[in-house]
Amino acid sequence: MTQDGYHISAEEATEALRSRNAGVFQKIYAAYSEELFLLAYRWVKDNDLAKEVVQSLFAHLWEKGQQIEITGNVRHYLYRSVTNRSINELKRRSRNVSEEALQWQADNASLHEITDHLLLQKEIIRLAQGLAPRCREIFLLSRFEGMEPAEIAERLGITVNTVYFQLAVALKYLRNHLLDGKKLQ
Repeated sequence: MTQDGYHISAEEATEALRSRNAGVFQKIYAAYSEELFLLAYRWVKDNDLAKEVVQSLFAHLWEKGQQIEITGNVRHYLYRSVTNRSINELKRRSRNVSEEALQWQADNASLHEITDHLLLQKEIIRLAQGLAPRCREIFLLSRFEGMEPAEIAERLGITVNTVYFQLAVALKYLRNHLLDGKKLQ
């Protein structure tokens, strides 16, 4: 099942791609693009690059759809495609990344673990909207942009202690809301 309850079998997806059925293609995109973005972001840690990975996958599906056959689960096919594209993009951008380590991670990460991680990440982003604007900004820079406290302090023109304090406030808030029965639904 996907967002808005849209279901599609592998056979339906393959047929939609082969016949260039724009309506079904748009439903597939609407149902999966957000979670595929989160998966790509998990790998590449860059918003623009994650968007690019997802867009390139859907462009490829549309352009080469007549040659593609999806077998098994559509979500699994799309997740594996985004994972592979993300790994390829990382390899292309950084020759220092160990190919073996990335492949081992991809092979050993179960679809269930990836889905749980994406849902939790989505819930954290939603809950972060309840933080004060500056606190939210600091939290997002730290957790989703990968910036160090000193970098955040310099960028925002505040002290490192302020960054640590705001991160502690954000984490306490998120922990309380995730543990108070307001977990993923």
